Amino acid sequence: MSVRERVVITGVGVVSAALTGGSPALGAWLAAPRGPAYALGPGLTVDDGMLAPHVDATESRRLTRVSRLAVAAARLALTDAGLDADGALGLVVGTELGDLHSTMAFADGYLDRGPVGLSALLFPSTVMNTMASATSIAVRARQASLTLNAPDVAGELSVARGAAAVASGRLSAALAGGVDELDPEVARIVERLGPRDDRRGEGATFVVLEGRTAAERRGATILGEISGWAWRSAPARPHGIGRGADGRAVASALAAAGCAAADVRWLYRSAGGDRGRAEWEARVLARALPAVPPSASLATWLGRHSGLGALRVAAATWTARSGLLPADSGGSPAPVAHAPGLVHGLARGGAHVALVVTAP
Repeated sequence: MSVRERVVITGVGVVSAALTGGSPALGAWLAAPRGPAYALGPGLTVDDGMLAPHVDATESRRLTRVSRLAVAAARLALTDAGLDADGALGLVVGTELGDLHSTMAFADGYLDRGPVGLSALLFPSTVMNTMASATSIAVRARQASLTLNAPDVAGELSVARGAAAVASGRLSAALAGGVDELDPEVARIVERLGPRDDRRGEGATFVVLEGRTAAERRGATILGEISGWAWRSAPARPHGIGRGADGRAVASALAAAGCAAADVRWLYRSAGGDRGRAEWEARVLARALPAVPPSASLATWLGRHSGLGALRVAAATWTARSGLLPADSGGSPAPVAHAPGLVHGLARGGAHVALVVTAP
């Protein structure tokens, strides 16, 4: 990877069951002590009332729910960054399921009533990039728009791809993140594809990515720097886990950041309650790092969805600044060294992402 510009995060927008807000709200939530029972609540579904301040009534009537989640998080991120890009903004959206709720409703209309049952209003939402389209219009993002459809790591991958685009100069600034909706019927179908021990959640998280020079010029508050990133494919069957421990994505991200494996003192891992994926990820990290440092997943608190991957990147900027890592098992945040950290994503099927995050 040839980096021509350092990439920083200047804004965060989170819409989830536990919190809705920018970087101050996220930092307060991460720092709050929690008992072991927190993993059983506060629930995994976003209260639609939390979206009302960020999505107006006209948009609420026009947009499907998953698009409203994305629009609200994107606006929160831009407000947090204090950025009015006036169109000079790119968008990278990661999603695992897209708007399958609308797709199924569209198909059901035809199956129930034939051609007259097809809905012209639902049809635009049957494509995977419907959330990116709605968000681009809502925030006036007129540069390139990219939708990434991937299991488990779509959020992390979107941030890595956004960082690469900003570093190369293809985008002057980018909103990058992930979104998924928790639809009970869709969840039941997806669960049949493979063993899943972790619970699904829903929500959206976006981060604002800018070149460091431009961010400093406009006086932005820099939350953290993404100093290295990489994505690879590890051998695995579709929806399955691999037998090996290929850590090339980690090695490539560290090399791009100019860090040694021993420099990594904390990490955010991708696997939560999915035991098979967690064991595979543990093998990969054990081979890639001389000693696996303290880690957190956040999946036990928020459930698995594409917004969670981007939220881990945002949380990593808080850890890089505070020297604290939230402990998934409950209790007070665990102290870690003020040193580079790793956001690691490994999906069933083999998608592998790594990002190195450092303090401003």
